[in-house]
Amino acid sequence: MLRRIRDRQLRHRIYQAAFKAMQQAIEEKAREYGVPVVYVDPWNTSRLCPVHRAPILYSNGSRIGRCSVGGELWHRDVAATWNLLFKALRGDGSSAPNPVGYIVDGSPVPLGSTATHDPTRVPKPVWARWKSLEATLNKPKITGMTL
Repeated sequence: MLRRIRDRQLRHRIYQAAFKAMQQAIEEKAREYGVPVVYVDPWNTSRLCPVHRAPILYSNGSRIGRCSVGGELWHRDVAATWNLLFKALRGDGSSAPNPVGYIVDGSPVPLGSTATHDPTRVPKPVWARWKSLEATLNKPKITGMTL
């Protein structure tokens, strides 16, 4: 659909409209629940280890790199997400909360702690059906009531 539009600037504005609408919807919900909205520049956020603030070494375009100080493996997107969080919490002119005394999980290493990352077990009787779907589909329909 966008290929038919010849004006490059108009095509870009139409393409960006969906992202802008999503951003506005997220901002609206955040404000509705009293969550502060913070804008952070994502530039170069995947280059530094969130734990040691040291460069992460990626090899040959890999998305997984190793911290040059601690040796932890970081996925590029995970490192960027943590660094965005820490950037927002540091302030940098934003209205984000102060990071003093802030503990993210219990371990600064991704998936190092079991505080929030272990899946919640749901017992089988809670999610399993008593009857199969075929047993429910073969029931006779009740069309009307007679007195």
